[in-house]
Amino acid sequence: MRKYIIILGIGILLTSCATHSNFYSFYKENKKEADFSFGASAFIANAFIPKEDLGAYKKLLRKFRYYRLMVFAENDKIDAEFDDFVKENKYSSLITVSENGDKVNLYLLKEGDLIKEILMKVKSEGDYVLIDGKTKLLESELYEILENSEIEVVGI
Repeated sequence: MRKYIIILGIGILLTSCATHSNFYSFYKENKKEADFSFGASAFIANAFIPKEDLGAYKKLLRKFRYYRLMVFAENDKIDAEFDDFVKENKYSSLITVSENGDKVNLYLLKEGDLIKEILMKVKSEGDYVLIDGKTKLLESELYEILENSEIEVVGI
């Protein structure tokens, strides 16, 4: 009996450890340096998004399970650490948009055709924002949602 309880305990421990996203390690290491950081389940976070702002992205947001947000005063050290983190963890770059000194990068963490995480880095004058979304989204679903959106995405 004792052996089964130990095996069950180890199983629960391993399962709970597996729920963290890759971004969680970066989040945990740099949380103290952030001016603001926040993590919430998608069920709760999506409730605060105004319905009129959802539009074509409603289907995409329904696929998210958890969000993390980090806001920094523009910080070159954090930017370099984040870029290293993206390379080390094999995130692929989906989109980079630059306009009037602002820059937005969108990264995906894939396992086969399944997208497990979507990371967004936003750099603008004085601000540095990182948004992570944990998801289970097929790559074809993401492209379909982007094609049906009002935003013109060139090169996908």
